Amino acid sequence: MYHLTEMMKAHDEGTGRLLASQLRGTSYSRNGAFQIRGFHTDTRSSGFALAHLLVSYVSPESHYYLSEEVRESLEAAFIFLKNHQRPCGCLDLASCNFASPPDTAFTMNAVLNGWWLLEKHAQKETKWLREPLLCLLESCAEGIAAGGFHTPNHRWAISSCLKCIAKITGREELSRRADEYLNEGLDINEDGEFAERSAGGYNKVNIDQMIRLYLATGEKRFLEAAEQNLRMMLKYIEPDDSVFTNNSTRQDYGRKVYLDGYYILFKLVGYLLSKKDLAAYGEYCYASSKRHGCQPNGVEWLLLYDDLDDFGRDVPVNVETFMHYDYHFRDSRIARIRKGNLSCTVMDGKPNFLYFQNGAMPVYMVIYENLCDKRNFIADRMEKTEKGYRLSFHQDNWYYLPFYPDKPVTSDWWAMDNANTRKRFQGVALDTFVDIAMTEDGIDITVCTEGLDWLPLRVELGFPGGSKLRSESFLMEGKAGQSMLVAKGPLEITAPTGERMVLSDGFAEHSALGRSDRAYPESPEHFTVYLTAYTPVNKKFHIGTRSCFDP
Repeated sequence: MYHLTEMMKAHDEGTGRLLASQLRGTSYSRNGAFQIRGFHTDTRSSGFALAHLLVSYVSPESHYYLSEEVRESLEAAFIFLKNHQRPCGCLDLASCNFASPPDTAFTMNAVLNGWWLLEKHAQKETKWLREPLLCLLESCAEGIAAGGFHTPNHRWAISSCLKCIAKITGREELSRRADEYLNEGLDINEDGEFAERSAGGYNKVNIDQMIRLYLATGEKRFLEAAEQNLRMMLKYIEPDDSVFTNNSTRQDYGRKVYLDGYYILFKLVGYLLSKKDLAAYGEYCYASSKRHGCQPNGVEWLLLYDDLDDFGRDVPVNVETFMHYDYHFRDSRIARIRKGNLSCTVMDGKPNFLYFQNGAMPVYMVIYENLCDKRNFIADRMEKTEKGYRLSFHQDNWYYLPFYPDKPVTSDWWAMDNANTRKRFQGVALDTFVDIAMTEDGIDITVCTEGLDWLPLRVELGFPGGSKLRSESFLMEGKAGQSMLVAKGPLEITAPTGERMVLSDGFAEHSALGRSDRAYPESPEHFTVYLTAYTPVNKKFHIGTRSCFDP
């Protein structure tokens, strides 16, 4: 037992917190529910709590194994869920989704882990659990099968849940309903990226569902999809072992996420595919997460498969696969470059198009160039060059013309279809090009424009708030939410984490720092460095990591 003891202890600590959070007694209208943040309860969160307690109750490795306190809590939770399920059988995620088939599926998938452990450790003391568990699973399956979904990953939660319950109950109509979702084909591209592009969140959700679909069907195509996404994820690991999330389309966008949630996924997919090298990455995730104060979860899988904990531990991790690479994910419109302790991310289609990171210290780049209906440089093309990547952006310089000699069908401006029917006068357009190249100690960035002249352009570089700034003339703190216009470099920035970046050289041809609506906002969490020029622009600057000042 390598990690099991530590993970079981953390799980049991969570069990203690859940027991303390349960509403018990006739004075509570929701007796048996588990209270979460904001004095709030809902059936979904209480279902997950039941699943968590179930693992502790039926597992001999747990401090709460066959605990009378946990039994009473489970009995109360079953009654609460039975009384507060929607008539269709579904549960509520009360923040947004009511009578929700996908949220019910996510919850029952967690409950299924408890069911499998119950079957593994069949005891006369746990026999009482079978009837209420089957009742809960079947009643929820009715609602899941009858309903629908919102987002792409919901399909796989629904189909995996229905397939697993069908396998337990023999109800083939549930399996056939799952097939209707699976008929749409898995939303994973050649790079291994799922449609929602969510490295910090829904990639993990999708991999979990792929595992469950395999367990229910025996079809390896689901494990192969999971492996493909996991190997892609190795190119999303930052130098501080966080996960790059600034291209996500979901809630994890921009969040600091570490590798704790990936530990059990690498281990389990590697185990099920008999690939120790994949499981070894899980061991890296575990050690990295502990260094960052994060406890990996997934103890229920270690409890289910006795030899999973040790699987892959005898294989060295090939760190080169995520320490050195240069890869363009064309479908996802992102390029990721890693050189040891440095990483660079280039994206088209986004105003925050460039991220550079030294260790735990990141900087992002935005270009403000306000022309007609566009506020920022948002590349419409990315191409690989000999030294790095080039981003290109074309902006038309247009004005509406009158409908004359025809008349609009209405004089109500807001009812006119101006965008599609009104003619435009085209002035001198603006083309902007940004070249990015990794160097030995950082990145070279070149900004050029063609076409329209005298447009005030502004480069915005967001450094961590609280950094120390140093130049030949001053020392100061770069407080979060504040900014500085740098006319000349070098400027050395040292982050609160201790890493350093050096900007050379600055430029400032104007101090036009206004920001129109719909422009990418200045971050209140960063200290922003501005570089300014008038078009046509041809500026090259460097962000490196070597100090240019004596200690």
